[in-house]
Amino acid sequence: MAIKRKSSPKKLYIAIILLVILIAATAAVVINATQPTPLNVKVGVHVGDSFTYGIVGTSVLTDLNAVESPGFSEYNQTDYFKITITGVNGTSVSFNTVWRFTNGTEIPANQTIDLSNGMKTDSNGFWAIYAANLNVGALLRPTGFDGLTVNATDTQSYAGSTRERNLWFIENQFFDVNDPTHNTLRDDYTRVYFDKQTGMLVTLDSITYYNNPLKTEAITWTLVSSTVWTVR
Repeated sequence: MAIKRKSSPKKLYIAIILLVILIAATAAVVINATQPTPLNVKVGVHVGDSFTYGIVGTSVLTDLNAVESPGFSEYNQTDYFKITITGVNGTSVSFNTVWRFTNGTEIPANQTIDLSNGMKTDSNGFWAIYAANLNVGALLRPTGFDGLTVNATDTQSYAGSTRERNLWFIENQFFDVNDPTHNTLRDDYTRVYFDKQTGMLVTLDSITYYNNPLKTEAITWTLVSSTVWTVR
């Protein structure tokens, strides 16, 4: 008859406790080692700051069957688009927006965006505000996932002053999933200049090329006034 040594219940209990402690300690080391190093994301705007933009849409309908995308004409009915900062909490900035049209109607909205990762409360709301004092090569959203960086920095002249501005741009191509040949294409090009000190949008150009039917649509945002500096 084979004989097996019987373990002491007390020793077994102690061994289990030690194993749990060892696992917990190992996990703590792994978590600490993989935790991203905190980045210094500086907010450049303050409560009460406001920024007003003009918006213009331009379309070129080359194909006889081409028509403007739904809602595109509204850009050319814009009187102004105004942003007013209402709160700053850590890296999160809250603001309200007013999109006013030439017929006097307005669309108000509220937005909160975390400048560190780009997360926002309104997925369709204004997004072109970034951390202050970013340099060339710096991530636009330091803890985000898009991987976009500052491509260049230059100097912009305004009424009686000059300010540094940052630039980023991106190109993407998409195909129509309803076309089995994948030959129906849309090419998007976006170029954004933003004020380096405040992180606020200065100009935005969004150009879209369609090949079937052939047309081009462009939307341009331009800063026309601000309470932070004299624009014009």
